[in-house]
Amino acid sequence: MRVDEHSLTDQVSSTATRAAESQRIQVDTTATSGAGATSADRVDLSGLAGRISQTLQALSSQSAQRIGQLQKDFRAGRYQPDARQIAGAMARS
Repeated sequence: MRVDEHSLTDQVSSTATRAAESQRIQVDTTATSGAGATSADRVDLSGLAGRISQTLQALSSQSAQRIGQLQKDFRAGRYQPDARQIAGAMARS
C-alpha cells in the first residue's frame, strides 16, 4: 500500500479550513443577533448536557448498588442464576 502525502496534506488543510469557517459563521451569527433582534435561531445544549450527565450518574450509582448486592449474594451462596434466562440471552446475542 502506498500513501500519497499530497492527499494527506490536502485533507488536513481542508479540515482546518472547515473549522475556521465554522468559527467565522458562529462569530458572524453572534454579531448579527444583538440585543435589538426580535427573533433568532438558538440552540441551548447546556441544559440537555446537564440532564444527560445526571442520568448517567444515576445509572452508574444504580449499577454499582446492583453489583454490590450481587457480590454479597454470591459470597453468601444465595446467588442462583436462572439457566433459562442465561440461555435465552445467549441465544439472542
